[in-house]
Amino acid sequence: MKGLKGKKLLFVLFGLLVILGGAGWFLLGRSKGKNPEEKGERPRVVDYVALEPFVVNLKGGYNFMKVSITLEVEGKGGAEAVQKEMPAIRNQIIFLLTEKTFEEVVTAEGKKALQKEIAQKVNSILGEGKVKVTGVYFTELIVQ
Repeated sequence: MKGLKGKKLLFVLFGLLVILGGAGWFLLGRSKGKNPEEKGERPRVVDYVALEPFVVNLKGGYNFMKVSITLEVEGKGGAEAVQKEMPAIRNQIIFLLTEKTFEEVVTAEGKKALQKEIAQKVNSILGEGKVKVTGVYFTELIVQ
């Protein structure tokens, strides 16, 4: 009799665990499976805009840099906004690149800092609108 009570208790506890686990999975799984529109969030809209290559003399005049850049632009109409401001964007990037020394652009840290600076310059040109540069990618980079 004593062994039968222990087995019943084990089955009851196991059954409760299964029920609670299933309920938790059901409640947590439902919120994770929804797409952004169902959660009330807007989906992320991203465009990639490839810029024409830049070839500039670095500060000091003895070295040059050739770099191709692709911008990751977030927001509806991002590519169009960048294209509209392309002359100003290219101008600012050229001025930024020509102020760099060879030592600044050959290290990984220097390249990462340059990516951040380019994003800041382009975002300042685009203004505080719905469009923002969220990534700067070097698709070609030569420094001599």
